[in-house]
Amino acid sequence: MAVTILVGAVLLWYRWDYYGLPWEDRFDSPFHRRLRSSGNIGHLYGNVGLLLILGNLLYLVRRRLVSVTWLGSMQAWMAWHVFSGIVGPALIVVHSALTLRTWPAMVSSAALAIVVVTGIFGRYLYQLVPRLSNGRQAASEELAGDVDRSVMALRALGPGGAEAAELVDRRVEAEVAAARGGAFGGIGAIARALGVLWRLRTLRGAARTVALAAGAPADRARPIGRRAAAIGRSLVRLELVDVLARAAATWRGIHRNLVIVMLLAASLHVSIAIYLGYGL
Repeated sequence: MAVTILVGAVLLWYRWDYYGLPWEDRFDSPFHRRLRSSGNIGHLYGNVGLLLILGNLLYLVRRRLVSVTWLGSMQAWMAWHVFSGIVGPALIVVHSALTLRTWPAMVSSAALAIVVVTGIFGRYLYQLVPRLSNGRQAASEELAGDVDRSVMALRALGPGGAEAAELVDRRVEAEVAAARGGAFGGIGAIARALGVLWRLRTLRGAARTVALAAGAPADRARPIGRRAAAIGRSLVRLELVDVLARAAATWRGIHRNLVIVMLLAASLHVSIAIYLGYGL
């Protein structure tokens, strides 16, 4: 993502003497014929961006064929999904020359922006669900073993480590019990999972304070706080793995429907451009 932002910034900076002009003044710029949306360079940005967005949808096909190993790992496909889902829209932004003068362009751009934002948030939810290299959900036994080893390492840090571990157990147990209480649907799963993670954001500072009170020196209390926070997050992912999986699946369905709306809006925009003689 950092590389994408850097490349986009360079493209805009390189010709900001054009993109920074008011629309009326751009007609006098020597770059207008090439960089406008219908210019040869502007058109190229749009076509490449459109191809990347369409290629981005291949991830959905890969998910349907998850058992076909020769197609590549799901992690690699997710990386492609994220890359093309950011670079494609970035090129569309440059294609627009930072101006939206028609309602089809406005609608398709708004739909594209919503899809990108929901996709980034969906990626965050996807990462919360522990997975194997093939994209399938990891077994709880493996996660429990990793967490147990992390807790043992925390307790071995000397004074303050055991107290921090006990604090993590108490806080996580209380939050998990509250999150599991009552019936809730997909949207409720998203709200509850994020609520638990949000409330545990103070765990690092609280564990550091407990470690200091137990006699740990300041330079030792800081790593204790970091490890305690990481363990708390891992415990939440372990205990609420079903809630997190339901949240990710619900958001994936919402995102998929928004993609359909975006494709319809983009198709309308492209169709009108072709009708007006701008071609592909």
